Amino acid sequence: MEVVLSTHASVEAFVPDLQQALADGDFKWLDEYLDDSVKLLDICRALRDALEEIKNYHVLVELALHTLEKGAIGDAQLRRSKNVLLKCMEALKRKDDDINHLGQRRSKLENCSSMLRRMGEKLNMEDASKGNFFMVIYAAQVSTIFICGVLTSALSFKPRRAFTTISVGGQSAWSFSLTSLQQRVKEQIERKKSKGANALLEELDRTDVAVRALFDRIEKLLHARVFPLREDQILDVKQAAMVLRDCSLELHEGLAPLEVHVADVFKVLIASRVALLDIYSHA
Repeated sequence: MEVVLSTHASVEAFVPDLQQALADGDFKWLDEYLDDSVKLLDICRALRDALEEIKNYHVLVELALHTLEKGAIGDAQLRRSKNVLLKCMEALKRKDDDINHLGQRRSKLENCSSMLRRMGEKLNMEDASKGNFFMVIYAAQVSTIFICGVLTSALSFKPRRAFTTISVGGQSAWSFSLTSLQQRVKEQIERKKSKGANALLEELDRTDVAVRALFDRIEKLLHARVFPLREDQILDVKQAAMVLRDCSLELHEGLAPLEVHVADVFKVLIASRVALLDIYSHA
């Protein structure tokens, strides 16, 4: 994330190179950059929507826990909590259904992955060799596409597509580092998928598992229809609720930095786009 912010911040330092390129009539690369920046802004909006969906899911989890924590655990409390936990599971299932319906529909984040892959394939290292400004722009594009790809994968539910890696040209230290980082991220994602994780975001996956575990315990007790509950049965429910409480807290804390990252990417994209459009208008 620091690389994304620093490369975009460096653009203004190389404005003379840009002005010279435009004076020479080299507008194609700038048109492509401005076009890609619009797509990246759309991707940021999709990421914000995905974060909002997860936050709404978290609210449901908290409601289910509150139902069990506000008084003695009996038939009414268990039924209310079960109904809310069912809504939690249905919320994630709807995300999956959006992808699977008739095998034709794709989620917004899957569309984002396709856009990022196409943008990565278009990047041209030859343009970066034209001067310092072009190298900074190239680095900004590569790093931004990469971080958006990571965020898209992290917020996806049961992602079908493999993580998109970018072929980074050049022999610089940062290009080698990014290539290595991409490989590590891809391996981690494939490892999680092979283990059957529903969500690649670890905090969301653990919360989903804990929701299902608590739901199963409650459903079993309701099916038995033996009330009042024994002490060991109440303890079993409370322990499952405590596990979910810990997962819910981790999910809440994990969402905060993701929101900051998405907001930061959006801001630097806007700032870079405005600066380049201003120069373009005077060319």
